[in-house]
Amino acid sequence: MGHETMSFFDELKRRNVIRVAIAYLVASWLLLQLVEVLITILELPGSVGKLIFLILVVGLVPVLIFSWAYEMTPEGLKRESELGSNQPTSRYTAKKLDRVTIILLLIVAGIVMLDRFIPESTNPLEVHSGEPATLSVAIDDRQSVAVMPFVNTSDDESNEYFSDGISEELLNVLVRIQSLRVPSRTSSFTFKGSDKKLSEIGRELGVEHVLEGSVRKAGNRIRVTAQLIDVHTDTHIWSETYTREIDDIFSVQEEIAQSIVVALRLTLSGVDQERMALNSTSNVDAYNEYLLGRHFWNKRTAQSLRTAVEHLTSAVELDANFDQAWAALADTYVMFPEYQAGTIEESIPLAREAVNKSLAINPDSARALAASGYLKANYDYDWKGANADFERAVSLEPSYATARQWYAETLNQQRRSEEALVQLAAARIADPLSAVVRHVPGYVLLWSSRFDEAEVHYMDALELGGQPIRWTVHNLDMLNTMRGDYDEARRRARQLAQMEGFDPAADLARIDAVENPALQERALLLLAERQDIGDGVFGKALQLALLGEYELALDSLEKAFVAGDPYAASMYYMNVYEPLHDEPRFQAMLKEMNLQP
Repeated sequence: MGHETMSFFDELKRRNVIRVAIAYLVASWLLLQLVEVLITILELPGSVGKLIFLILVVGLVPVLIFSWAYEMTPEGLKRESELGSNQPTSRYTAKKLDRVTIILLLIVAGIVMLDRFIPESTNPLEVHSGEPATLSVAIDDRQSVAVMPFVNTSDDESNEYFSDGISEELLNVLVRIQSLRVPSRTSSFTFKGSDKKLSEIGRELGVEHVLEGSVRKAGNRIRVTAQLIDVHTDTHIWSETYTREIDDIFSVQEEIAQSIVVALRLTLSGVDQERMALNSTSNVDAYNEYLLGRHFWNKRTAQSLRTAVEHLTSAVELDANFDQAWAALADTYVMFPEYQAGTIEESIPLAREAVNKSLAINPDSARALAASGYLKANYDYDWKGANADFERAVSLEPSYATARQWYAETLNQQRRSEEALVQLAAARIADPLSAVVRHVPGYVLLWSSRFDEAEVHYMDALELGGQPIRWTVHNLDMLNTMRGDYDEARRRARQLAQMEGFDPAADLARIDAVENPALQERALLLLAERQDIGDGVFGKALQLALLGEYELALDSLEKAFVAGDPYAASMYYMNVYEPLHDEPRFQAMLKEMNLQP
C-alpha cells in the first residue's frame, strides 16, 4: 500500500501537478490582493471579493485535472497519453513552472516587505502631535457598524426612553471593541424616524453595517428584535428576537454584541472580551433610572439637565456601586454652568464628588476620566493632570467624541492648536454628524486669526440643516468683524438676534464702531445697557476688546475671573487679547492659571 502511494506521489511530481498547484495558489493570492485594492478604489460591494475567492477555490480542481492530463512541450500543449514515458517534456515544463513560481514568490515577498516596513496611513483614532492641522478625514480600515435607535413598539409611548437607552447601551458595549469603529450616538440618532435608505445612511456615517431593531416593554416582559444589515447589499447578515423578563436585559445586550462579533468575524483580545462583559449594575430599577437620566441629559436644556440629575441620583441611591451612573451624574453637573442650570459654586463640587466615586469603583471609566480632565483644566488649571486624564480616556475609548472634543479644547487653552486640530479630526470620524464637533475646529482657527479656514468649518457645521447652533452664527459675526467684511457681520448679527429673540442694536453698533471709530461712544453706551451678556472672556470683555477698549476689557476679565469664569483660560490663546499680554494684571491672571509663558 505504501509503495502504491509513493508511486502515485512520484507520478504527481513527474506530471508537474504539484508545481502547478503551488503556482496556482501563489497566483491566486496575488489576484486577491489586486481585487481588494480595486474594490476599495471602485467602491464595489464586499461580495465581489468573496465571489472571486469562491471561483478560485472551485477552479483549483479543474486546473489540477488539466495538469494531470496535458503537458507543455516545445511544440505546444499535448495530451499526456501522446507522449512516451521516457520523453523529457516534463523537465521542460518543470523549468517553466519553477521560473513562473519564483517570479510570483518574489512579487509576494515584495508586497509583504512593503506592508511590513512602510508605515501605514495614520489611524485617525491614534493621532499624534506632528500631524497637519487640516481636518480631512483619514482612512480608518476597521470594520464599522452604526447602531440605529431601536423603535419603541410598546403600547406606552413614554417607554421610548427605554428603547433609546437600549440602543445607546448597545453602542457603548460595541465601542469597547478596539477592532470595530462605531459612530457615536449623536450621529446615529440623527436618523431617528428617517425614511432614508440604508445605503445613504451608511454613506453619511461612513459605515459598512447598521444594527437596527425594536423594543417592546410590557410590565416585566421585554421583546427585543435586532438585525445586522450590510448597507452595500441591503442584506441581513444576522437577526434574532429575544423575549425575556426585564431582569435579563443585560444578558440580551451581551448576546447581541457577541452575535455581531461572530457575524463580522472579529477577533477579540482578552481586554476586549473583559470590557464587553462588564456590567456596571445588576439592579434593573437603578438601570431604568440611569436610562431616564441619560434620556434627559441628551436634551441639553437647563430643565432637562435638572431632571437628569433627579433620575441619576435615584440610580446611585439604588446601587451605590453603579459607576456609569456616577459618571453620567458628573457629566450632567459639569454642564450646569454652561446651560444656566445651576451655579458654579453649587454644581462643580457635586461634579467632583461624582467623578471621584465613579473612578473609585472603576478606574478605567473613560466617561469619568473625561469629566475629570474637564474639571482639572477649567477649574483647577492642572494642565498636566487634565492631559493625562484625557489621554487615558481616549486610549480606553477611542471613539468617545466628547473626550476628544474636550481634550482638543484643553490643548487649545495651552496654545497647542495643531494638536487640538488633530484630536478634532478624530472626533469628526467618531461623530461625523455632530454640529458641535464640526463647530469647534472653526473656534480653534478663528481665535488664531486663521479666518478663511475657520469659515470653512463653520459653514460645514451649518450645512447639517435645521436651526444653526447659536455659537456658530455668533462666531461668524466675530470672524467677519475682524476680517473687515462688515456687511456680512451685520447679517450674522441680525440672524442671531432673530434666532434668540433679542434686539440686535448693540451688536450692530459694535460692528459700526469697528468700521468707523467715530461711532465708538454709542457702541459703548449700548453695550453697558446689555443685560443678556455678563463679564468675561466670551462676554463683555470680548466686545470691549473688539472695540479696542483694552483697559475696560481687562477690568471685565478680572471681574469674571474672580467670580470663577470657567472659560477664563481662553484669554491666553485668543487673538483679541494679545494686546493685553504684557499687562501686569493680565500676567497675574495667567500665573494663577498656570499659563505663564
